Amino acid sequence: MRSLKILSPIVTIVVAFGASAAILRFVSPEPRETLWWFFVGPFSNVYFFGNMLASSVPLIFTGLAACVAFSAGVFNLGLEGQYYFGAIVGTVAALNFSNAAISRFVALAVSASAGALLSSVPAMLKVKFNFNELIGTYMVGQIFVYVGDYLLNGPFRDPGAALSATRYLNESVKLTRILPPSSLHVGYLVGIALCFLLYFLYKYSTFGYEFRTVRGNPRFAKIHGIDVDKVLLIAMSLSGAVAALGGVIEVLGVHGRAVKGFSHGSGFIGIAASLLANNNPPLIFLSALFLAYLDSGAEIASLMVQTPPEIARFVQGIVLCMVTAQFFLERREHGADSIA
Repeated sequence: MRSLKILSPIVTIVVAFGASAAILRFVSPEPRETLWWFFVGPFSNVYFFGNMLASSVPLIFTGLAACVAFSAGVFNLGLEGQYYFGAIVGTVAALNFSNAAISRFVALAVSASAGALLSSVPAMLKVKFNFNELIGTYMVGQIFVYVGDYLLNGPFRDPGAALSATRYLNESVKLTRILPPSSLHVGYLVGIALCFLLYFLYKYSTFGYEFRTVRGNPRFAKIHGIDVDKVLLIAMSLSGAVAALGGVIEVLGVHGRAVKGFSHGSGFIGIAASLLANNNPPLIFLSALFLAYLDSGAEIASLMVQTPPEIARFVQGIVLCMVTAQFFLERREHGADSIA
């Protein structure tokens, strides 16, 4: 079983590479050049390499958010809404302060609180009424994606902008770039640090012990005095907060303002990043990098050889299907073991 857990991500990566190569081979008028730009392009210069690392930042945070929920045995499908809506309200709150440090702190605090609030609602429904958290988190998340779009089109829209977006934050509020001329910023280092922080909390704290016990067997946890409902509420709230932090860090580091549709499905792809890393926090920045590499390769190939960039979405879909199937298979086997 342990060898299967190690081999599964490797098989998924090999299949993803194979599918990418096969699709590019058939759809591109210049297959050799397209394959070169797809696989080597992200490493061909500092600009492409830095942008690839930068595009992995949202996936690190949403991957960690998914991992936090999984670590207590629950599933958060509302990451997209928490990431998107949390970033919008955090940005708008930050626009009301002129001091850079206060503005940045307010953006992070308001975003995290909004994300935690959105994920705690379905968690409460599960605890009080045993409502399925998969449906609850997905529904609430999707509703707030549309609420976010409404706010950017209406009350929070910059009247001078040609697109649906808030006003720009002050330049001093934005996160420092660390690999110019690319868009890589210090949020990447914060994401990696958070991966290891959550790992140590999960592995060596009482908090982490309770999460592991509830995930392993909620009935056993309850018998031994652990408040299972409280653990589930904390896990879901923390998951939503981490997802929303990822959203506002993307705004502070790359865009400088909240723009309609800026999330690009990062909430859903983050679930794949977590599953690909076997829900192991220190590995999530690597799985996020792998998914960002596929995306960057497709974009660069599209730019250089006119290849459809949607290929990356197709390959990411294959990865998501494979790791999700693996997750539910393991969950079913684990459930059978618990009953036995």
